[in-house]
Amino acid sequence: MCSTLRKDLVGLVALVLGLATHAAPVEGQGAVATRPPAATRVEYVLVEGADYAFKSPPTVNSGVVAFNLVNVGQDLHAMALLELPSNHTLREFLDMYQKKGIIPPWMPTLGQTATLAPKQETFLTARLKPGRYILACLIPGRDGRAHTEKGMVQLITVK
Repeated sequence: MCSTLRKDLVGLVALVLGLATHAAPVEGQGAVATRPPAATRVEYVLVEGADYAFKSPPTVNSGVVAFNLVNVGQDLHAMALLELPSNHTLREFLDMYQKKGIIPPWMPTLGQTATLAPKQETFLTARLKPGRYILACLIPGRDGRAHTEKGMVQLITVK
């Protein structure tokens, strides 16, 4: 996908989010409280999914973040975005996921991309508050080991 189209998509997301804050009153319900317009700036983050690692910036700014996942590997990949609470660790997530095959109940899942074949790309957009987040490929490998177990997990910090 060319960079102009990426910029257009990010701009469209910003426009939609900005318009969503200007709700009109619904007939018969009185006035609707409105918030100040959302910032129109969207943080664009390129994430390369390889066999078996993510390559992305370790730190991003808070607010609306558009992750552009590009599968540069030879295997299928996807990306889940999970919030890591401050009282838990990446190791705790990995231990539970690898031993029980589940995302810990204390860990909010903010979204997941579609599964991508090699050389495909997709977007995942979320409004992120400051904190720690995990990018994880939750796909099981052909050998029965999850991609996260093979190292396809990355901790990012949102400032």
